[in-house]
Amino acid sequence: MDRLTSLGALLSATAHERRRQVPVRILLALLVAWALYSAGQGAWIGAWLAAVAAIQGFEIVAMFRFRRADARPGAADVVLALTSTMAMAALFAGTSVAIWAIDGRGLEGFAMLIIAGGLLTNVASGIEARSIFYVGAAPYLVALVAMPLMAMAGSTSGDPVLTSLGSILFIGAIVNVYGRVHAARVAELGALTEAEMRVEQAQGAMADRAAMAAIISHELRTPVSAILAGAQVIRDDAAPAQRQETAELIVDASALMTRMLNDLLDHSKMEAGAMSLESRDFDLSRMIGDTERFWRAQVAEKGLVLKATVLEPGQWLRGDPYRLRQILNNLMSNAIKFTAQGEVSVEVAVTPVGAGERAVTITVRDEGAGIAPEAMDRLFTPFAQGSSEVARTYGGTGLGLKVSRDLARLMGGDLTVDSAPGQGAAFTLSVRLAAGAPVTEAEATATTALDLRPSLRILAVDDHEINRRTLALVLQPLGVDLSTASDGMLALDLLARQAFDVVLMDVNMPGIDGNETTRRLRASGGPNADIPVIGFSAGTEAAQIAACRAAGMTDWLAKPLEPHRLYDALHRATAPETERAAA
Repeated sequence: MDRLTSLGALLSATAHERRRQVPVRILLALLVAWALYSAGQGAWIGAWLAAVAAIQGFEIVAMFRFRRADARPGAADVVLALTSTMAMAALFAGTSVAIWAIDGRGLEGFAMLIIAGGLLTNVASGIEARSIFYVGAAPYLVALVAMPLMAMAGSTSGDPVLTSLGSILFIGAIVNVYGRVHAARVAELGALTEAEMRVEQAQGAMADRAAMAAIISHELRTPVSAILAGAQVIRDDAAPAQRQETAELIVDASALMTRMLNDLLDHSKMEAGAMSLESRDFDLSRMIGDTERFWRAQVAEKGLVLKATVLEPGQWLRGDPYRLRQILNNLMSNAIKFTAQGEVSVEVAVTPVGAGERAVTITVRDEGAGIAPEAMDRLFTPFAQGSSEVARTYGGTGLGLKVSRDLARLMGGDLTVDSAPGQGAAFTLSVRLAAGAPVTEAEATATTALDLRPSLRILAVDDHEINRRTLALVLQPLGVDLSTASDGMLALDLLARQAFDVVLMDVNMPGIDGNETTRRLRASGGPNADIPVIGFSAGTEAAQIAACRAAGMTDWLAKPLEPHRLYDALHRATAPETERAAA
């Protein structure tokens, strides 16, 4: 039954082709009538033409449903269509054998032309399916086998040996030609299908890009508006209390914008297959505790209750703690955002599995509105929200869950969800990690501007004026002697003429980039050939950082530059050699 249904989809092309062949069949029927007349068999002409008309009419009716674009033919329709095809072939094949057997009229060649024509028309009409071809070709092939047998039985039409060899060669040639034509057609259809699929993918990608641009544009306007408004207030010389509040607003808006851009960058890396994970030892119990402390204030501000599993200290694992923390923070952010009242909990389980492996399960559970079944399919789709109401109420790019699940799967685990409307949601991260070894972590203290040596001679190299002005603003509290350069060539010229203590080098610049500029500085043998070079870039891939190190940079910072991180890097760069070695 399934085979017949699949043939039904292919019979549409066959139906149109056989409809186009009707005039040829009518002409051939008239030629056969003339051959019967010339052979003295005129009494059969009427019956012959009536049979052709009847079977042709039967075929037109049987194929009618397959010629309609909106038709849905069933198995019975397929059987009827194939029967009409075989009946037409049997009529012409049987007549050709009868004509071939007529003595003394020299009609053997005409009979063979009828068979050849019938086989070729079936090659055309059955090109997409072997079954359709062989149904229509079978009567003609039987006729080709019957002719040598009739010659061997004593028929005067044709030499038995030549007829047998000719039939064998002709059957082989037809089958071979059909095989080649059919294979070419299948390849063509495959190429067309693939081309259509690629067009659909391209159209889908364009729609995704349009959606991405619209969503990102909309979501970025919120923090940008806050930053612009805050900057305007500060520029208008607001009162000290208002200035402090405005500065906090700008910092919060900048952090929101940074999270959006990081999600977008991570999604792009995942799509390109360029995301990489680091592997180092970390204490899971400490990470869970840090996460609980980080979110407790926001939970309390919203009037919610936060509960978290308390693990025994020293749950050492080996993996990527930064990406695990990113997944956990995304889940916590969503749980708090979608919970109006009630509880948010973090449940953690660590189970030994095999030698040196641990199965880690982290479930973030909320008591929010839950997720509707129809929204589940869109839950992990980038730039999509559970519903338009959710998008209007809560905003967001819809990238957080997609990035989190992709990261979980990159680690060899998965991120799943269990939810029902009105019953909250539980997102579970499951991953296997190797057991880790305890490490001693030195307590980090943030460096302030006052901790740095005054009058540092710093060269800041960046092709963007805004970035140079930002660096000047951040470095102003240090009282440094700051020089700037807008490209690598200008930087090398300054470095050849005057001494500096530190170089701040943008990695991505037109002309010669930061890496090449650093390589040329190191090879110059000039007065600044060995000074510290701190690179900074928006690219955070391990390979990009390694390329900076290989070029001769001594340190690296990610954009956007945070003042305390810049101060820390300058402190490391200017600390005494013994202190740097200890660090």
